Order: sequence, then C-alpha cells, then structure tokens
Amino acid sequence: MFSEQNSIRPAAGPAPDPRLDPEVRVLHAGPWTVELAGDELGNITYAGRPVLRAVKAVVRDHEWRTLEPSVQDLDISGDGERRTVSFTVAYAGHGARYEGRIAATLSPDALEVGFEGRAVAAFRSNRIGLVVLHPPSDAGRALTVIRTDGSTAASRFPVEISPHQPFTDIAALEWADAGTVFTLSFTGDVFETEDQRNWTDASFKTYSTPLSKPFPVSVAAGDVVRQGIWLQAAGPAGTTAATAAGTAAAATAMVTVGGTVARVPPLALAAGDAPGTLPPLPGLDAVLVELTGPEDGWGSRLEAAAREAAGHGAALDVRVVTAAPERVAAALAGRLDGVARLGVFDPASHVTEPEAWQVAGQALAAAGFRGQLLAGTRAHFTELNRNSGRMPRDAAALTFSITPQMHSTDVRHIVESVPMQRLAAQNALRLAAGRPVHVGPVTLRPRFNAVATSGTAGTAESDELQAGPFTAAWTLASIAALSPEGVASVCYFEPSGPRGICAADGRLYPAGQLLRQLAALKGAPVLAAVPEAPGPVAVYPVSVPGAVLLFAANLSPRPASAEILLPAGSDAGTAAATVIGTGGPGTHISGEGRRLRAVLQPWATAVVRARTG
Repeated sequence: MFSEQNSIRPAAGPAPDPRLDPEVRVLHAGPWTVELAGDELGNITYAGRPVLRAVKAVVRDHEWRTLEPSVQDLDISGDGERRTVSFTVAYAGHGARYEGRIAATLSPDALEVGFEGRAVAAFRSNRIGLVVLHPPSDAGRALTVIRTDGSTAASRFPVEISPHQPFTDIAALEWADAGTVFTLSFTGDVFETEDQRNWTDASFKTYSTPLSKPFPVSVAAGDVVRQGIWLQAAGPAGTTAATAAGTAAAATAMVTVGGTVARVPPLALAAGDAPGTLPPLPGLDAVLVELTGPEDGWGSRLEAAAREAAGHGAALDVRVVTAAPERVAAALAGRLDGVARLGVFDPASHVTEPEAWQVAGQALAAAGFRGQLLAGTRAHFTELNRNSGRMPRDAAALTFSITPQMHSTDVRHIVESVPMQRLAAQNALRLAAGRPVHVGPVTLRPRFNAVATSGTAGTAESDELQAGPFTAAWTLASIAALSPEGVASVCYFEPSGPRGICAADGRLYPAGQLLRQLAALKGAPVLAAVPEAPGPVAVYPVSVPGAVLLFAANLSPRPASAEILLPAGSDAGTAAATVIGTGGPGTHISGEGRRLRAVLQPWATAVVRARTG
C-alpha cells in the first residue's frame, strides 16, 4: 500500500517559516517509509525500523563550501507497491553553478537512488555526488565492508568518535537488523565512510571520492557525474505497527526529575566587533577574545574585551592565533592582568603545536603570567581528536569549539546535533585524561573556515535565526548537553550584532535572556531529567534554595507537551512560569502534587519555579 502525505505542516493557519518548518512529504511503499524534504530523502525506515538517516547529492567547491540546492520539477509516480520520485536540483553559490537530476525508486525489497549531475560552468570542486547518512544509533553495529576488488572485511561502526575514516574502499556495505539483511551498494565511484560526529553531526557519512585522491579538481562546463546506490532488504519485513504506536505515545513527553547529576557550567561570551551595549550578566564567567591577524591590532581588541568583561564582573579568556609564538608575551606585555586563561593556536593547523606551546609558555611564565594555559583547537572537535596525541601533557586543560552547520543548514539536523555535543564533550574529557575541558565558542554558523584548501579562513558567518526564539530553545538544549562533570566552561555567541545575544539598543534577544538567567546560576546543582522516550521537549532542572527552577524548551515547529514528575517534596501546584522572548503565546504551565504539565508553543522556552520542601 502506498500513500503520500504532508505529515508535518498543519492543514490551516499562517504560512510557516520555510526554514523552521520545511515542507516534508512522507512516502510509504510496502515496508519502506521515506521523508522527502527539499533535496533530501530522509529518515528511511523498513518495517518501522530506522535504516538510513538520509540520502542526498552534494556539490562542494574547492574550499569545502556547500552549494545551495534548489529543487524543481518534482514528480511522484507509479502505482501499487512501486513508486518513483524524481526531481531536478539547481546548485549555486560561491561563484559556482551546477545542476543534477535525482531519481529514486521504492519497491518491496529495495530502494534505488540515481544521480546525474552536470556542471553549468567551470569551477573547482572537492566533492560532487551522492552521500549516505547512517544514524548515530548504528554506533557499535557489526557490518561487512565489501571492497572494490570483491574482498570483504568484518567491522563495526565506531562507538567512540573515530578521528579518521572507519571504512574505506567501499563497493558495498552489509549488515543485519531484526532478521533483515541490508545490502547497500554503490556505483559510479569509490566510497568511504567518515564519522560526522566529529563535527557534532548526528550521522556517519558514506561519500565519494576518497580523500586519498588529490583535491580540489577542475570541473569543466558540461562535465557529467553519474552515481547510484541500491539498498536491498532480504528477510522478514515484520510489522510497522510499533512505529505508529511510538509516534502516538510520544505526543506527550513523560520526564522524571531525579537527583543531582551535574552543576550549571560557568558560561562565557565571545568578544565581538559589532556596536551595542550588552546589559550586565551577573555570574558570567569570562569574555573570550581571539587575537588574530597583525599583532599591532591585538592591544585594542584585548582592551575592548577587557572593558566588556569588567562590565559583567567576568575574567578574560584569551586565544592567540599566531605563527610567531615567541612574540606572544611581548605583544601582550602589560595586558595580562585579569586574563584567567590563555591558549595559543597555529593559524594553519588551528591546533596548539607542541613547539609553539613550549616557546609561548616559557615566555609567558617569564612575563609573570599566572593564569591557566590551554591547549587544543580553535576549530572543531575533529582537529582535537586527530591531534590528541600531540597535545602538550602539561596543559592545564583542553578546548575545542562547536558549530552545528559545518555540513548542513537544515534546522532538523541542527536540532539533532545537540546529543552529539554531549558525545563530543565526553570524548574530549576522555582525551583530556582527568583535565578539565573548556568548550567554545559555540556558534550557530562557523566563525571561520577551518578546512579551506587555499589557507584563507574567510569571515565569520551569521544566521538569520540568531535573534529569534529558536536560538534560545537550541541553546538551552546545548547547555544541558554540555553540562557533564569536567566541562569547566562553555562559551556562546557574542554580545551584539548578527552573532550576538542583544540588539544594538541593548535589548536582549531570547538567547540572551536565557544566558542571563543561567549565568547567574553558575555552579548550582543540575538534576537528572529522564524522558521515557525521545521527544522534542528539552528539560533542564536546576536546584535552588527552596525551589526547583525548571527550564523547558520545545525544539520543534509544532506545539509540544510534557508531563514532568518533580522530585519528592516538590509542590507543582505552586509553579510560576515565565516565557523567554516572544516565542511562547499559548504556552501553558499547570501542576498538582509532584506532576507538572507544560504545553509549549513551537520553539518556545519557559522557566518554571516550583517550591520544594
């Protein structure tokens, strides 16, 4: 039986924001279910069981920048249990243009996807073709890798984040789940798999062309790429009833609040250049300033950051990016007072190089610096993971940064990245071997291009979602993910401007309102929040004298409800709630006994105070 429906958007009401609420078509064909959103075939399931997170074609230029896709000429045809979905994609961006045609066929035992692409104009590229995203739940799953020469190798998806490609020279992958054997075959190129959790993407990605081949390559106008994948299922399909039941059960999230599991981490802001005066944030731990470019500009930037820090009663966290570590102490002479932490990173590798660490450390010690010296990377966890063996053993702490949009700007993928932030922090703590970890800056979009082949890092990117309620909801979930013991601080955003938490007139954006409240709670006990099943509501309970302060956010474009069982001695009937920002008209909180019920509007964040005995 086949059905097609738009299962996400409501039947009536105002037009939704296409970024926050993209049109999604849910396609059923026999045991298969596929969600078509834009150019992505996503959430592919077989008999109700997740198989692949997504299949899509990507075009990336010589700097690893992704060309923006635009879908045209969508056609869904066929009858019975065999259906074909096809569409044209126009790719454009960064001076490059490309076009492709995707055709996908669903039959009772297989899903086939074909891609044919053609360059509209000449450009340089690092990658063109199909990519397959495997869900993070595959971690630890056994599989067989079928090589291009026909040989096979038994392997597993990595549990800990793998610094390098776990599978290479792929012609096909084979694995089993609940009695069904899946074979994923590739044509048109040699494929390999990387662990995208390094960048906090919620996936393992199988892609072409192997990174062992030279890149970038010149693509002439009219050059054609043809690739295909074939996902075959063999064995009993079972039933899809569990999926429908699980969806219904998840309509109201059930969350139990338990004992203390963490502390609210110290929060920091990254210094920015945009005009605007951020109101004081009591409890803010630090202002993080990156000193890049010519040394003669470091002093003024450091002084501006120091003024910002003084306005909040915060310390300075200085990150120096230089190829001349021997000059760091002299360049900062007379300005080291108030610097609590300092790290030195190479402008090419973006990590702390051992030789630079030694030279800068000795000079800073001679200059009387008594703060904490950090090592790690100013880029993604990837760089820390791949260079962990080279990190100085005498570093007081390690650091790495986070952006959820290294590979995709799809809001659903941004939301799915949050649990991967927790995993990245846990892996960083493992590499730190008992030392603390400082996370950040955490930004919606990249601060610079850490993988540019030209060596030009480019400029910081911004996201139009920065000032809206989405960013507050996402930030709450991020802080909850980054609260494990051992995370010594987390840095978010900038004071003002397109990457900031307030407008030029000082008005706090929703994310700023959230950070103001949480900064003041530094060190307060965080209570366990255990959901019965995954859902869109993030819950972050904090214990304060005489009360539970419960932060809750809806990370979806639909209203969501949660029933929350508070700790023994709590009185949900005394609950008083405030909604952060303007994202919550219609949000409602009620309670009786220990049970608190929250109805949250799309992307709303609420703060609830309930008395405790």
